[in-house]
Amino acid sequence: MINSKLKVFLLIFLFPHLFGCNTNKTYEINGNAFGTIYYIFIENDKNINQNEIYSNINYILNNIDNSASNYKNNSEISVFNKYKGDTFKTISSNLFDIIYKAKIIGDITNGFFDITLGDIKISKGFYLNKKNLKKTIKRNYTYKDIELSENNLIKKPFSHVNIDLSGIAKGYAVDLIFNYLISKNISNFIINIGGEIKTHSKHEDFITIAIDDPTNNQQFIEEVLLNNNSIATSGTYIDTVNFEGREISHITNPKTLKNVSNLNLLVSVIHEECAFADGLATGLIAMNPEDIINFSNSNGIASMLTVVKNGRLEKSYSKKFIKYLND
Repeated sequence: MINSKLKVFLLIFLFPHLFGCNTNKTYEINGNAFGTIYYIFIENDKNINQNEIYSNINYILNNIDNSASNYKNNSEISVFNKYKGDTFKTISSNLFDIIYKAKIIGDITNGFFDITLGDIKISKGFYLNKKNLKKTIKRNYTYKDIELSENNLIKKPFSHVNIDLSGIAKGYAVDLIFNYLISKNISNFIINIGGEIKTHSKHEDFITIAIDDPTNNQQFIEEVLLNNNSIATSGTYIDTVNFEGREISHITNPKTLKNVSNLNLLVSVIHEECAFADGLATGLIAMNPEDIINFSNSNGIASMLTVVKNGRLEKSYSKKFIKYLND
């Protein structure tokens, strides 16, 4: 997913109506999480305990990172991926919820969002150094074969199944922070974790969010108007490796098991829940580019596809996405 400092800096200038003309009235929290940068802008209020807010937000981020990161050998999902048993295993409620939602997104995208592709990524050099590559095991399973049961129980069909949550974890963390800020009666804020963004304004004002231009980080390709919902963007040019002499994207097509080789694609999705926006953007970009908008229209998904051709940007919108454009 997109990681952009520029986008965050643009935000403050694009919606001064939310926090007032004086940007000194905003309280900013920023740091590093999930291998990216996060920014949270909150309308300053004398009743806000800034130290408490900062501490609890970092607790949420660390909790999800320690639960769902495929880059940490000791994270909960990494430990589960190493689990060789064939019985149900208890996991944390957050990890259970992430996987539960990931399976729903898998169904929505007709299997193009599949969290069981971790072994494919590892075999091609993602997550691990090339010296640690291992041969891909023949696949006869999908996300559908991950079993979930009451009391946060999970079971994988084979011991070698490797669950990859990189396409949903950041969006899920955004949702948790959103819910936390609402619980503290904080009404005006923006959350941005590596380009997964969610907004809230008690004034029912729309907040202008800029989507970066992949060909020029000093420009943006589109502005959308959001309030109390989310946008997530997935790009094939982000997180690539050289595999067998050619550059490939981290995005894998679950139908062909091939990594997307077109490194000029960008998909943005707007959804009430950032976890769903995150996962849907990842699932859509794994499809044939010619199918993305038609699929979105058929399934009520607010999406925008950007293709870079010969240095030029070609943008397409689903019907549901158009209503969010800042014309």
